[in-house]
Amino acid sequence: MGEVIKSVYENQIDIIKSIMHLCKIDRFHADVTYGNGQFYKKIEKPIFRFDLDGDLDDVIQSSSDNLPLNDKSISSVMFDPPFLTYVRAAREGNGNMIMAKRFAGYWRYDELEDHYKKTIVEAHRVLTNKGIFVVKCQDIIHNHKMHCTHANVINWADGMFRLKDLYILPAKHRLPSPNRNGVQKHARIFHSYFLVLEKL
Repeated sequence: MGEVIKSVYENQIDIIKSIMHLCKIDRFHADVTYGNGQFYKKIEKPIFRFDLDGDLDDVIQSSSDNLPLNDKSISSVMFDPPFLTYVRAAREGNGNMIMAKRFAGYWRYDELEDHYKKTIVEAHRVLTNKGIFVVKCQDIIHNHKMHCTHANVINWADGMFRLKDLYILPAKHRLPSPNRNGVQKHARIFHSYFLVLEKL
C-alpha cells in the first residue's frame, strides 16, 4: 500500500496530484480558467486550455460558461475562478487598486454566484457520465456577511454533481484584505478548497 492521501496539503500541486491519482486522471481534458498555468508547472498541461484573456499563448479565448466543446465530450474539467468581491479592474475608481491588478474578481457576490452557477451547468453539459469537475474556491466576507462559497458550490451543483472529495489548502501568504481599518468582526479566512465533483 502506498502513501495515504490526505484531505489537507500545504501545496496545491500535491492536492491536484492526489485528485488525479484517486480519480485516475492522467491529464486533465480542460482547464476553463487557465490563466498563466500555475497548476501545471509540474504536471502535464490540459488538452484544452481556456481563458477570458485572449493574449495568452496556446490558450483558447473563451468564458468558462460558454465553451466551444460538444456535449459529453470530455471526462475532466478544472475550474479555478476568481473569489474576491469589490474587485474588478474594469470598474471606474477600482482598476488601479493593488488587489484589482493582482486578483480578478467581482463587484458583488451575486455576480460571483451567477458566473459559478452558469459554469457548473456548462461543465455538466460537456462532461461525460461520471466525469470529474474540480472547483477551487474560497469562502469570503462580502458587505459584512459571511459567504460560505464552498458549501454554496456544492448546493448549486446539487442534482447535476455529487461531492466526491474535498481538500483544504492553507494559505502560504497573507491573503488580500479589502479593509484594514476599524474593528475586526470576522475571523480572517486563511484557506481555500478544492472540491471534487462527479457528474451524476
